[in-house]
Amino acid sequence: MSPVVPPKNERAFDANASIVLVGCRGAGKRTLGFMGALHLRRPLVTEDHYFEKITGLTRGQYLSRNGREAFARQNAEVFKRMLDSNRTGCVIECGMSSLADEAQEALRAYSRTHPVVYIHREKEQIALLMDAADAEQLLKADEKHRSCSNLEYYNLLDSSNHASSPISGSSTPMDSRNPTPSKLLCAREDFTRFLDLITGRGATRAWLESPFSVNAIPPEFRSYSYALRLRLSYLMDMDLEWEDFEARGDCIELIIDHWPNDLHNIVARQVALIRRKLGLPIIYHVEENPRGERRRSLDERNAMDADLLELGLRLGVDYISLDLQRDEELVSRVLRHRGRSKVIGNFWYMGFGATPWLDDVQVENYKKAQALGCDVVRIVRFCAGDSDVSILEEFRNKIQRTIPDPKPPLVAYDFSVLGVRTPLQSRILSPVKHPDMENERDHLATVSTATGSFELLFRQFLLDPLQFYVLGSNVSYSLSPAMHNAAYDFAGMPHTFQAVTCSTLDDLNQICISDAFGGGSLTAPFKVAIMPHLKVKSHHATAIGAVNVLLPLRGKTNGILDHANSRNKAGRARTFFGDNTDWSAILTCLRRAISPRNFVQPSRTTGLVIGAGGMARAAIYALIQLGCRNVFIHNRTYANAVKVAEHFNEWAATQGLVSPQANGSLPEICRVLPSLLDAWPSGYQLPTMIISCVPATSVDGNPPADFEIPLGWLGSPTGGVVVELAYGPLVTPLVAQMQAFRQGVSPAWSIVDGLEVVGEMAIEAFELMTGRMAPKRLMKEVGRKAWELQQSHQGSMATFSGHFTGR
Repeated sequence: MSPVVPPKNERAFDANASIVLVGCRGAGKRTLGFMGALHLRRPLVTEDHYFEKITGLTRGQYLSRNGREAFARQNAEVFKRMLDSNRTGCVIECGMSSLADEAQEALRAYSRTHPVVYIHREKEQIALLMDAADAEQLLKADEKHRSCSNLEYYNLLDSSNHASSPISGSSTPMDSRNPTPSKLLCAREDFTRFLDLITGRGATRAWLESPFSVNAIPPEFRSYSYALRLRLSYLMDMDLEWEDFEARGDCIELIIDHWPNDLHNIVARQVALIRRKLGLPIIYHVEENPRGERRRSLDERNAMDADLLELGLRLGVDYISLDLQRDEELVSRVLRHRGRSKVIGNFWYMGFGATPWLDDVQVENYKKAQALGCDVVRIVRFCAGDSDVSILEEFRNKIQRTIPDPKPPLVAYDFSVLGVRTPLQSRILSPVKHPDMENERDHLATVSTATGSFELLFRQFLLDPLQFYVLGSNVSYSLSPAMHNAAYDFAGMPHTFQAVTCSTLDDLNQICISDAFGGGSLTAPFKVAIMPHLKVKSHHATAIGAVNVLLPLRGKTNGILDHANSRNKAGRARTFFGDNTDWSAILTCLRRAISPRNFVQPSRTTGLVIGAGGMARAAIYALIQLGCRNVFIHNRTYANAVKVAEHFNEWAATQGLVSPQANGSLPEICRVLPSLLDAWPSGYQLPTMIISCVPATSVDGNPPADFEIPLGWLGSPTGGVVVELAYGPLVTPLVAQMQAFRQGVSPAWSIVDGLEVVGEMAIEAFELMTGRMAPKRLMKEVGRKAWELQQSHQGSMATFSGHFTGR
């Protein structure tokens, strides 16, 4: 047998190659280009601006002076020059010139070495921008963009409705203050994730910053992972809501089992919906013989399947599922065009008489997939009940013994007419369904759910019940236990979470050294004090100088991946890992609430942080990560604020976030405001982001901070956002002030309350501690109800003594 040689990946573009956006008017190219340029820290080159730069005239001026023919020639030359002169490090937005034949040829040539992304959206949205005849003609012409591009992005309408915090629901007194969601928030999140995937930077960055993040470890490298199977035929006629699928799997396997009219746009839209609604990696699988479709010849099927697989690659899916028993040219084409998508090489044995696991053919199958460069090998066989579980395990051991590294992860399992064999034979990417989906929808996953499968691991003693905590000097009113325990029940984990009051490192150590310690959320006084005692910290915790999540490391080796995959297992901790999720929870809330008019401009935007403790450090870091380079700090104790400012100024210099001035000195990124009586510093814009990190109730015997913003500091003509981290009482003096200010002076201000922030903190802590996706909606709703219950017990908000450090 001749050796298998993988074809060259023709879409493995240089990570710094310029990205070109094409599409019809109204598709959103300019807006997405702006978002992408900010995210990638690249200049945005627009066709209109470039034309004026080269010719000294606007398009209209050039046309009126030189006539249509001369304009067409000049336009084509400028278009080609724009591409050629900006080959690296740019985001290029093309206008309607991209529909001209000469421009299309230039784009096809450019797409051999660069990502050229076709932006399209709902036809109904395009039609709203012009009369029906023009829209129909434009959309018909727009199809030409597929032929000159190599990627595509479906720009869903962004209502951003999900950004409203469920935790501040209709029964809380905070309704009138729920922040208005930032317009285009969802589009920004979706598109930046798409850019991270096609440039290959997303997973790498997540791993380097925090290897225990739920997004840092791909599903195939986790200790256990589940693929939620969703068929296209089902998604077009769903009997569940998208929110019902939250945290039901580690990734989504989208199965193209149906060929409706306008198939390409329907599939593109479903991929976009999965990304937006669930935010999970996508396995894209084209079923060989779609149900209900007429029988086609082999050539017809291969052509249709090749077209659909190509569509999946163009959409930049995380995984492409490729049947290696299919036509060799089909396999080769997918491998040549794989780009950054990972390839799952499949061998399906669907009928009676399936090749046994220990047959040499199965080993050769694995070797073939390995030689072709597949990232995962999946072997699935129909079983009539005669396959002992130990035989499959023997096959796995044979692979480990006989095949040299690097070995792609193996997914292997039996199924019958009753569904996948249970207990599940595959450790990773096990197929699962939603518990309320009808069984006949998918015979491969009629039995298993992710919750039931994960719960079984504990009953089999492969995983262990653990004890989790929120630890600090004032945690008796923490909402974390209610939220975490509800999430454990949802995920099938027999863990417990409780609040324990302690104030010394010795007390903390006694809890952490237990073999059953799963992790802890840290509050005052531990966030900064524990830093010198931790050898392993995330990039974020080191930068902030504070830790709020503590994890035991129990891996058999010192490898981080081994430690990460040892979560949910008891035993002696080799050491401990510290991370900080306070900053990212604040960042999430800021992004949701800030308006487009106040989008961060690094050299101009100003932020204000009140406080100088661990939460204030996280808030400053969140502002810096958002791009703000002018951060002011005010604290009751001036010396503490100076210390925090010095920490971040030194850190910013080491990270290259500031450039030397003419005299060689480095500008400060953080400055201290000594007094609330001072006027806002001249030369700086008034703040558009204000974060209060002071407790609203007595802490450690100190009186509560009865804090309000000086009115002179609230003069931003575009308003802004105020984030209040305290939630006891929920209507703090600052919140009451801003409510009145919005009603009487400037409605452009939005307010984010402490319950919204604490919900985000709990979600991120759960994912770090367990390695599982959090049921976000459930946790926020439980947190809201727990807060309401506390209010009823206390009798009034005035006597409610929880605060932001208690969570």
